[in-house]
Amino acid sequence: MDPIDTPEWADNPRLARWLAAQRAAFPAWARESGGGWDFEPASLDRLQALLLSRFDTWEEVRAARDTPLLEVPAWYLGETLIRRCGVVWRCIPVLPVPHPPAGGYPLVTYARNGLTEYERDCLEDLEERMEFSIPLVEPADAIGSLFVAEGGRLADWIGWFDRFQEWRRSLPTDIY
Repeated sequence: MDPIDTPEWADNPRLARWLAAQRAAFPAWARESGGGWDFEPASLDRLQALLLSRFDTWEEVRAARDTPLLEVPAWYLGETLIRRCGVVWRCIPVLPVPHPPAGGYPLVTYARNGLTEYERDCLEDLEERMEFSIPLVEPADAIGSLFVAEGGRLADWIGWFDRFQEWRRSLPTDIY
C-alpha cells in the first residue's frame, strides 16, 4: 500500500492544523480579494488572475509558500477540486529533515479505498506500465506552475480528475 493511502496521511495533526488555519484565514482573505468566492469551477479563472496580479515569478510564489498569501489560495483551489471532483485532502504526517525540494505539502487526490477491487487492480496494472495513474494535485505547486512556460490554467486540473472518472466509467461493472 502506498503511504498516501494510509489513515495517517488522511487524518493527522499536521493536516488538521493546516486545514483549520486556512479555513480561519479564508474570510479575511476573501474580503481583501474582492469577495464573492463560491468554490465554483468558474472562480478558478478569477483566482488565477488574482495570483498573476500578485506574483511575477515562480521564485516569488515559492518564497510565499508558508504564508497566507499563497496558502489560502492553495486551500481554495483544493477545496474547489474537492467540491467539484470528489477528491480528498492528504498530507504527509511528518516532514522529513531536510525538507524535500518538492512535495510535503497538503494535496488532493482520490482515495484508493473508494475504488472497487477491480478498479484498483486495473489501476495498479496501468501504473506499473506507466500508462495512467490516479490524479494527485498539490495546490501550491499547481499555483507555482502558472509561472513557468505554458503553465496552463488552474481550471485545467478539473479535467485531469474528470478523465479519471471517465476511465472508471469505461470499466466493466460486472467484474468480481
